[in-house]
Amino acid sequence: MRRSTGERKPAWLRSFIPEPNLSHLVTRKCAGCGQYIIEDRENIWQQWDYGIIQGENLTVAVILGRPLTRVTWITAARQPRLTNVCGTAGLKPDGRYLAAHECGRMRISVEPYKPPRRERPPGQPWGGPDLEPDELAEFTRVWNLPCEALRT
Repeated sequence: MRRSTGERKPAWLRSFIPEPNLSHLVTRKCAGCGQYIIEDRENIWQQWDYGIIQGENLTVAVILGRPLTRVTWITAARQPRLTNVCGTAGLKPDGRYLAAHECGRMRISVEPYKPPRRERPPGQPWGGPDLEPDELAEFTRVWNLPCEALRT
């Protein structure tokens, strides 16, 4: 039996990248160095190291001159969207980024991605703004009007 060499696939990548058929992002091993990478197969195929870069690591990535892509989480689709940045233009100090994969170079970060929590659990009331009793009564009155009455 042949033994696999290299690293193990991080468990969080399974939730970060959904089924390959539903996303243009794919996780695979690099043919050159054997490290796991995230491959973006949308327009031009690009390869990214999987560690999330933020905070002080962002400064390190800029100093090393590594190309970066911003990770934006699409809550409705439950998947990430990658947006390339050009040098330091477009960098935000509170953003989350991936660095371009370069064979033979060490990753800047191996920090896992934690998607943002849902704004509210499904089925729970919104809470909304605090309405005065007269504003609530007016809303209820207008809500219960027939459509014909609203057009006039």
